[in-house]
Amino acid sequence: MNSRWPMLFLGTAMLALFVFGLFSGPAHLAWSEEWSALLGTGGATAETIMWQLRLPRLVTAVLSGAALGLSGLLMQTFFRNPLAGPGVLGVSSGATLGVALVALGGASMGGVTGIWDMGPQVMGALMGGGAVMALLGLVMGRFRSRTALLIFGLMVGYLAGALVTVLQAGAEAGALQAFVHWGMGSFAHSGWASCAIMVCALTPAVFWSWRASSSLDMWTMGALTAATMGVDERRLSWTALGMAGVLAALVTAWCGPVAFLGLATPHLVRAAGISGRHAAMLWPVVLTGAAVALLADLVVRLAGVPLNAVLSLVGAPVVLMLIVGKGRIFSKVRNR
Repeated sequence: MNSRWPMLFLGTAMLALFVFGLFSGPAHLAWSEEWSALLGTGGATAETIMWQLRLPRLVTAVLSGAALGLSGLLMQTFFRNPLAGPGVLGVSSGATLGVALVALGGASMGGVTGIWDMGPQVMGALMGGGAVMALLGLVMGRFRSRTALLIFGLMVGYLAGALVTVLQAGAEAGALQAFVHWGMGSFAHSGWASCAIMVCALTPAVFWSWRASSSLDMWTMGALTAATMGVDERRLSWTALGMAGVLAALVTAWCGPVAFLGLATPHLVRAAGISGRHAAMLWPVVLTGAAVALLADLVVRLAGVPLNAVLSLVGAPVVLMLIVGKGRIFSKVRNR
C-alpha cells in the first residue's frame, strides 16, 4: 500500500477532529466570539475558554494519544506480543499508586491548568512510575527472556493495584471520590506547561523510533539474530522500554490511567492494512493514536461519559478481535 494515502487520510481526520473539538463544548459561544477569541480580540471570558480550556485540552489529547500509541508499538515490538501495552511493565500502575499515596493521604486533587496547579498529583504519579522503572532497571539483567520480564512487570502491576485497594479501603469519602474521578481519565486537567513537557518527551521518542526502525525490525527476528546483525541488545532494551515507560508515566500523571489506547492503536493501524516494517508503522500509529484520543474526548464532552468508558468501548472489541484471530494477528506482529 502506498504510505502517502493513509498518512494523508489520518492527518486530515486528526485535523478535522481538532477543529471540530475546538468549536464544540458546553459553553455556548457564537462563531464570531470563538474566532475573535482565537485572534485575541474577543472578550475575556471567550479568550479564557478558547486559550486556557479548549486548546490545552485538545493539544493534550493529541500528545497523549500519540504518546500512548507509540508506547504500545514499542512494547509490542520489544515483546513480540500483540497483547503488550504501555501498562504491561507496571509503570502505569506505579504512577497510579503514587497518585493514591498523595490523594488518599490528604493532598489536594484540585487544579485546572498549569504544571503546578496539580503539583502533588503529578509529582506522585511521576515518582511512582519512576520507582517502577528504576526497579525494572535493577532486575532487567537477571532475566534471560522477555517473557520473564513481562511476567515480572505484570506482577509489579498487580502488587501496586493491591496497595491502591488497601489505601482506598481506609480513605476518607471526599479523597476517595476525587481519586475515583481521576481514575476515570480526562484530558482536561493539563495546561500549556504540561503540554510543553509532553512535547519534550514525545519528540525524542519519535525521532529515536524512526532512527532505530531497522534495529527494531531485526529485533523482531529474535535477540540472537539481531545480535549477529550488530544490534546492541542492552542498549536497545533500555532505550525502548525507558521511552515507553516515560511516555506512559507522563500521560498517567496528567490524564489518569488512560485505558486501551496504547494497546489498541497499533492494531487499528494493522487492521487498516498498514503493516510491515517499523518505519511504515510509526507515523500511522502516532496519527491514529492522536485521532482516536480526539474522537474519544469529543464523545466525552458531548455525551458526558468518562474517558475510560469511551476508550474501553473501542479497546475491548480490539482485544476480543485479537483473541478470535490470534494466529493471523500474531503472525503480523512477528513478520514485521
